[in-house]
Amino acid sequence: MVVAQIVKIRNNTLRSFCVTPGDYFYTASIDGKPVRDGPIEVTPGFDQVAEGLTVPWQSMSSSGLEIAEASSDASVRCLVGPVESDADGDWLQLRSASGEPVAEERWIMLGHRHLLGTIGHAAEICLTFRDTGNDPAKPSALCDIVHFDNATKSAPSNAVFLNVFDLASALSVPNAILCNTVFNTVGAFHAAIEVYGEEWAFYRTPNPTSCGVCKSLRARHHPVHVYRQSVYLGDTRLKDWEVRYLIRGKLATKWPGGTYDLLRRNCIHFCEELSLALGVSPVPSWVRGLHETGASIFQLPWPLTCIKSLVSYAFSRPRALADGNPSGEGMVDERSDAVDERSDTRSDVYTDTITSTVTRAQPAASPDARQVGDDERNKVTLPSLGTFIGSAADESA
Repeated sequence: MVVAQIVKIRNNTLRSFCVTPGDYFYTASIDGKPVRDGPIEVTPGFDQVAEGLTVPWQSMSSSGLEIAEASSDASVRCLVGPVESDADGDWLQLRSASGEPVAEERWIMLGHRHLLGTIGHAAEICLTFRDTGNDPAKPSALCDIVHFDNATKSAPSNAVFLNVFDLASALSVPNAILCNTVFNTVGAFHAAIEVYGEEWAFYRTPNPTSCGVCKSLRARHHPVHVYRQSVYLGDTRLKDWEVRYLIRGKLATKWPGGTYDLLRRNCIHFCEELSLALGVSPVPSWVRGLHETGASIFQLPWPLTCIKSLVSYAFSRPRALADGNPSGEGMVDERSDAVDERSDTRSDVYTDTITSTVTRAQPAASPDARQVGDDERNKVTLPSLGTFIGSAADESA
């Protein structure tokens, strides 16, 4: 079944209302404050973010989500379930206190169900109270004031959404089984951030030094990935030009396409950093769960790491003795110097690629200075022949 999640409540009228949750599986909260007992009071000018507030299924709730006006006895009940003309889909329905259908022209199709109607997906909606009547002497009926709209269409321009895609059409059913209305575990997803009507994502590029951050031509559409749902992350305080400068001027240089890694640096990692910079909620755990689990599985376990270290140490000591170095000090120092030199070189190349600046080459050391350095190292680390013979004589004695 499809879960109708109310992510925002607005009241654009001068009347007060009470919203009573009817789903026992979820705990509603308004602006981060849990609502455990009693209804939610929606006063004039109310505009708050809701979490855990859902419209119950028709087969599992008798009353549904009840909406009543504070100054009268009128009430409307909201339920989710199939209709006679579409038995395979779930519709958000409005009914009277006695259960009769009302305002059927404003019922919303939420989506189709999977696996015999037991597992579906979540649809984010916005509950808005707006009065369309122009005569104050004749107030509109409650069923005409209650409006449910798609969260992405009714959201303000500074709203930030995480658009979640199935990696391929063949993975839509497995993702629906692993992440559904009953439980959310892991799934193979592609993700992008949508803000101010523009969708941004991170991809691998043929040229490793090219920018991997791309803006979609059309939000929530992709030639390969299949759009699944949009998750509301909150509203950013940055203006539209500040968001563009943040992405183009700061983040784009840090995310070249050559650094893309399927498990440790992918599109979801980019969405996490961008959502943090925008000051909104992080990426949900069920979206990033698969690559985090994969990175942990393919990481070398600690017992094998210890065995690898012991094997490397065992092979390094006979090699040092064969070179006439019983302690092996010289080999360790030379090898560590080589690693440090390689890491410094890689760091310089990576920095040049990211910042796209031309750096001046450092003057190379003269051959005489390099020869002196090698001689000094040999004097310190390599033992003399007399010392080696003396130590051998002491051991035989």
